[in-house]
Amino acid sequence: MIVMVEEIQDMPVNPVEHDKYIPEEFNAVGRRGIRRLDGYEKASGKAVYTRDVQLPGMVYARMLMSPYAHARIKSMDTGKAEAMPGFRYVLKYDDPEVKKWKALHAEESDVFDLLPDTAYFEGQPLGAVVVAETEEMATEALKLIAVEWEERPFVLDQEEALKPGAPLARPDLNPDDNRHGLYDLWYFNQHYGPNPWPIVFKEGDVEEGFKEADKVIEFKARKQYHTWAGVEPISCVARWLEDNLEIWVHHQCPYTSKEELAEKLGIPMGKIKMYCLYQGAMFGGWTWQSWGYAPHILTALVARRVERPVKLVLNARESHFYGGDIDHAVHHLKVGAKNDGTITAVQIKGVFANAPPGWIPYNGIVHFHENTRVHNLFLENRGAFVNVGPTAAYRCEQTPNALCITLVFNYVADALGLDPTDVALKNDGSHGKDMTYLSEFKRDHGFPIRDSLKECIEAGKKAMDWEQKWHKPGTKRLPNGKYHGMAFCWSHEWTDTSGVGVAGVRIERDGSVAVLSLHSDIGVSAVTAYAQIVADELGVRYEDITFRPFYDVTFFLAVPGASKNLTANGYVVRKAAKKAKRRLLELATKTGEYATHIYKPLFEGMKWDDLDVRDNMVYVKADPSRKVPVKEVVEVGRYGFGATHGPVYGWAWHTQGIYLGEAALRHPLCRQAHFMEVEVDPETGEVEITKVVNVNDVGKAINPEACEGQQYGGTYMGAGRNKFEEVIWDPQTGVKLNADLLNYKVPTILDCGPIETILVETGMGWGPYGSVGIAEDVATMVDGLMGPAVYNAIGKRIDDYPITPDKVLQALGKGSE
Repeated sequence: MIVMVEEIQDMPVNPVEHDKYIPEEFNAVGRRGIRRLDGYEKASGKAVYTRDVQLPGMVYARMLMSPYAHARIKSMDTGKAEAMPGFRYVLKYDDPEVKKWKALHAEESDVFDLLPDTAYFEGQPLGAVVVAETEEMATEALKLIAVEWEERPFVLDQEEALKPGAPLARPDLNPDDNRHGLYDLWYFNQHYGPNPWPIVFKEGDVEEGFKEADKVIEFKARKQYHTWAGVEPISCVARWLEDNLEIWVHHQCPYTSKEELAEKLGIPMGKIKMYCLYQGAMFGGWTWQSWGYAPHILTALVARRVERPVKLVLNARESHFYGGDIDHAVHHLKVGAKNDGTITAVQIKGVFANAPPGWIPYNGIVHFHENTRVHNLFLENRGAFVNVGPTAAYRCEQTPNALCITLVFNYVADALGLDPTDVALKNDGSHGKDMTYLSEFKRDHGFPIRDSLKECIEAGKKAMDWEQKWHKPGTKRLPNGKYHGMAFCWSHEWTDTSGVGVAGVRIERDGSVAVLSLHSDIGVSAVTAYAQIVADELGVRYEDITFRPFYDVTFFLAVPGASKNLTANGYVVRKAAKKAKRRLLELATKTGEYATHIYKPLFEGMKWDDLDVRDNMVYVKADPSRKVPVKEVVEVGRYGFGATHGPVYGWAWHTQGIYLGEAALRHPLCRQAHFMEVEVDPETGEVEITKVVNVNDVGKAINPEACEGQQYGGTYMGAGRNKFEEVIWDPQTGVKLNADLLNYKVPTILDCGPIETILVETGMGWGPYGSVGIAEDVATMVDGLMGPAVYNAIGKRIDDYPITPDKVLQALGKGSE
């Protein structure tokens, strides 16, 4: 049983303050076997996604895509397209209304005209939007557009791009060379201040740290460009009713889209009604590309022009292969360590391809900064423009940080002949402080004083049989002739909960409850977890909670991303539920401003806080036998004989963020540990993942099965990026050669090996009830784990991901040079 640490009447307002109020017992929260609110719809195939929307009289829009890596439209003839049966309209790059538009909130490497005349990567949308009666007709009309192109030189590799004389990838942004991060763009200035190049982070003195070290190690690691490869391609539907816009978007940030639509179209936000239906595997992707809002704007614009509902659709190639992950980077690392495993200094110098400056000030170093005692840190990141798609958070933005911490700890352990789990425990801490400091911090802030990393490691080692199976690199050959390898990685659980969420909770007259807010549902069972919180806070059955997060009801929850769904939005719905509950109890006792109209209270002579709610019954705390159903309490909220009855209603907002203001003083206290076992075939170079163990301290598991689903899904994603996933370009043309789901290799669950999931609950998270997010963690950490596992198997380093059979054979001296 978890007990109350300190009783408070309401949730903390200060985002730095820890949520100390923990109920003595839970009903819905933490319960296994709970039915997902979206479960039946999705399992039955009845769930409606943006791509499924059909409206009467709807026509279809398609966009022109660049066939070149770098080219400008010299001229365009749409005559044949306009003569085609079924053609309705074409919007061109030289239209006066769109020539002036650029994407709002753009960062430097992602600045494109809304409908540009110049392409900076193959597959970039530009030039024209064609509208026709059917999707097929619109596609055929695009083929009939005659374009005269001016081809320009291009460069694909970020290190090559920074060499003198390299072709200019973005001369519109930097006419001198391919360095990016040079200009004081609005977004960067607003969030980070003047933008230096290279971007440097310093803490302590790395040179002194190297002098203290008994061993100094240097190495290089590379992650190849991989992409979204999602499920539901991008689409958008728009319809005008006079000067009011209705729009259905496939996006994780619907409120930001509403803002951009209002600005670009010149209408008040209040005249825009937005729908955000089920989202098929968003994983970031378009959400973090500034041009990702352009389909919404263009769809609304052509719908206004043709005076009919319009659906703009992109196919899988255009959608899933538009851009790539921010971890398309090269890292040069230098590490100092003492013989006992104490890391004295970490230096990282990275070169990122097309990474917006706002994403890379800490990329590579942040996990050392936030959850180790390593005091001497130095990061130098350079950005390079190249002619590939823009990069951002495709399936998480923490990957460079996770890769660097994984490799550093494994390199140090190997160089010193130590178990990597011991090296992790030796260096655990936060912001350069050790575990003694963290224990004092936990005590001062009301947290349990538990060693999260130790608990995670012990659970994982037991599940993996680590003590028996782990061995020195290259020393174990199996009876089947394959090499055996083991690896371990660790980090903290991160909760970058920047953003604001707003929600309402409405108790209906029949006692059922509706949660009100628009939220992008990307499949992680978030709304189920929110409903569990509301159920326990109100004291009603989970089965009586409804949450349909698809409609603009003036409330918007914080967007999915960076593991912040639960830790930010959980607070929002909890606060709203607490307010609704108080108003319910005020009605029952005729106390408070919302109950002055009650003729006779159901609990006469009592105050609202003399009561509580459990199992849909309002009862007297001092005498639980005195109780009435919630329904009867709501029924007294009538406003006169025969008048409309009003529901009980509460709403709340919440914002917090570990990187915002005072909140940066918070320390991440929950840890995660992951283990992988592999077999490497020396004849074929094939790497088989034979087991993965995920251990995550989630603080408090609001929905344990959803957490385990993240562990399974994250392992699947990590396996794909370890083994297969990379976009390949023709070096002569700059054209993507594998931009489809046949040739862009993604794994099946059989490629992941057996997966064992373990949840640790220490109550040391900053979210509701001491919870912490898990959404990005596993996918991010596991995707760098195969490198150390393969090294442990064959005794040869491969730090160029993905680790494909040809790279293994070359490391073994069997491949071509």
